[in-house]
Amino acid sequence: MRKWWLHLMLLAAVAVAALGITRLRFDTDILSMLPGELPEVKGLKAHHQAFARQDEAILLLEKEDGVEDDEGHTPAKLAESLAAQLEKDGVVKRARWQPQWTADPQGLSELLGYLWLNADPAEVRALADRLSPGKSQATLDAALEELATSLSGQDLAMLAHDPFGFLAHPAVADVLGSSGGGGGGATFSSGDGTAHLMFLDAPKDVPGYREAGAWLDSVRASIAKWHASSQTKTRISITGEPAFSSEIGMAMEKDMSGSIGLTLTLIALLFWWMQRRLMLLHGLVITLCLVFAVALGVAGWVYGELSIMALASAEILIGLATDYGLVICQEAKVAGHDEKKLLHASGKPVLCGALTTAIVFSALNLGGLPGMAQLGSIVGWGLLAAGVLMIVFYLPWVAKYGVDRAPAEDEAKWIPRRRKSWMLTVAISALALGVLAWKGMPGVEFDSKIMRPRNSTAMEGFERMREKFPDKDPRLLRVVVQAPDDATMLARLGEAQARFAAAGKDGVLLESSLPAAWWPDPVKQKENRPVLLAIARDAPRLLAAADATGFSEEGTALGRQILGVLEKAEPGFYPTSPAAREIMRLFLQRDEKQGGGLVLGSVLPDPSVDPLTPGYPRLRALNSEGIWLSGWSLFKPAIAGLVKDDMTRMLLPMGVLLLAMMFIIFRRIRDVAYALFTMVVTILVMLAAMTVFGLKWNFVNLMATPLLLGTGIDYAIHVTLTLKRTGMCYKELWNGTGKALLFCGVSNVIGFGSLIFSASDALVSLGQVAVIGIVLSMAFSLFLLPGWHSRGARL
Repeated sequence: MRKWWLHLMLLAAVAVAALGITRLRFDTDILSMLPGELPEVKGLKAHHQAFARQDEAILLLEKEDGVEDDEGHTPAKLAESLAAQLEKDGVVKRARWQPQWTADPQGLSELLGYLWLNADPAEVRALADRLSPGKSQATLDAALEELATSLSGQDLAMLAHDPFGFLAHPAVADVLGSSGGGGGGATFSSGDGTAHLMFLDAPKDVPGYREAGAWLDSVRASIAKWHASSQTKTRISITGEPAFSSEIGMAMEKDMSGSIGLTLTLIALLFWWMQRRLMLLHGLVITLCLVFAVALGVAGWVYGELSIMALASAEILIGLATDYGLVICQEAKVAGHDEKKLLHASGKPVLCGALTTAIVFSALNLGGLPGMAQLGSIVGWGLLAAGVLMIVFYLPWVAKYGVDRAPAEDEAKWIPRRRKSWMLTVAISALALGVLAWKGMPGVEFDSKIMRPRNSTAMEGFERMREKFPDKDPRLLRVVVQAPDDATMLARLGEAQARFAAAGKDGVLLESSLPAAWWPDPVKQKENRPVLLAIARDAPRLLAAADATGFSEEGTALGRQILGVLEKAEPGFYPTSPAAREIMRLFLQRDEKQGGGLVLGSVLPDPSVDPLTPGYPRLRALNSEGIWLSGWSLFKPAIAGLVKDDMTRMLLPMGVLLLAMMFIIFRRIRDVAYALFTMVVTILVMLAAMTVFGLKWNFVNLMATPLLLGTGIDYAIHVTLTLKRTGMCYKELWNGTGKALLFCGVSNVIGFGSLIFSASDALVSLGQVAVIGIVLSMAFSLFLLPGWHSRGARL
């Protein structure tokens, strides 16, 4: 009956895990690691989702330093040549090396007609007044005079093609002044003429990071072919959503296959060195695979999609779950093949340790970081599964295949007894306090850079693009206005404009820009329609007057096209041409079926309320439902406050739970106090070690603190229960639980230490702090805690 029940349980676990794993997908968006309820994160996510396309890569072409330009080798000409090569090779659907409206002026005319139809009625009436029969000639004469005296090349180009003043619409300044996040407004060329942008559309859908990587590989091959044939000296960088997605995704695969494989190999070698039984190793590997499968299977059912941070759970879970197997193996050297005796010796420590550590990891769900919550849940589920499977499956396996092993006879006289243990504790604590008094506490660094992948060519390209196409002010922040329908959007745009105007008067903002005129407004369009129609029907007179004034047919072409658009445009009109849509995409994304979407603006804070100053709450108050400030510079103050709240939300309930569990397990205040004191000494020395090694706290490795509390308490539980069970026998402690915990510490170091090789700086920092804390908590629990307990301990 027992075997039938065991087999059924294992089959059910495998079935559930297999089905859950098939549901798993991996999220390559680093924003998924951030708390979604923060206004700053909502703004970043909305901006990213609306204005970053999975099927569009951005290519930055720069001429090499020292290379002289000639007519055929300017960055713009080279970009045109490369675009032709990419399209010829079929690796892109389209390579845009210049704004579409330059090749399709009709699209610009459609956009300008729409903007006037959607404009403030007062501006439309002013335009009609300037073009009225009594004033139109004066308007044309003024335009001609300004054209003759203007020194600006851009003004000359505009005035030569705009005798009627259609380009004087306030929203046109948004087009001409925008870099589109790196180009895409008036030009794709950098201000200094040394760089040029290209936007590459994938030839087919790019649903995931593997497809993105394959597409970009074909693009790189075509670029290499072009380089070889053109023999030009250029630097080409690829960035954009597909580049980031493929880099992060491939790094995730590498972490999963490489670091997990390395972790398993090192733990297996260490296990073999200690146990020297191949069958014990086989049983452990089978159990670990079941544990890992169950944890991922449950994650598949609960989450479906895992963030980058959650991938660290694999290495951590392997290291922690192995501990319980080692405790059983070591105790079996004393218990032999007596399964009941082995269960008595190791059952309670394993189950209590698994439950305690699972509670600690599960407490990460109380924080605001989704990635850390997923990590905590997966490890928590895995540890509970490990505790059960180790007792139900692996313990009988060890009793059957781990017998007839000669137990070690180490007398463990070298473990410090009471007096020496306390002397060492005082000396170590004094040394740590001295280091902290001399060099100070570890610094704090809540910076967005740890979110970025290490050694990222996509990020390097993005930074280069930002250098060549900078914002007019580095302190400029984006504003994202989000709404589910058109009516709500118009209301929120009005609210945002009023809010920013008030903030300007209060000294919070130096300036603000919100392209509200770009969003269709039926009321304004209905009011403007008769006025604009009258202007359009007066086109023959206006064009004749412009011709008589001296404007060429080419100079009046844009105005003629705009007048044609205005004659046909009815209320509800919305541009459809690709050229107009390309420009509009810089400022808004609209769902034409259901309405609603996003509008992108900008604000420039006053230096007194910059995100890095104490006045930041005044700036943050501009956020409201559907109106979000967006910018990585907002990340630091927002996440710093969140982490402080998270530590309170996690540590308090976790501390209460741990205390309650320790009282249930130990049933003596003295034992609980010594376990807590172990953690105090561990944290004190860890802080000193971080200071010495120059490590800083950040929002990820701070989460290592509750993890270390859990693992450290786990070690203390094993040591204390063994001391009580053996009557304070150091020999039995060392030869059984002691050696097992030593191995556990090393296996946990391997598990957490493998994070140091991760592609994510966030996980690297977590691994560094966790390794230091685990080594210290293991050492103090094993070599100092017994001495604190000892009162004439027998040998």
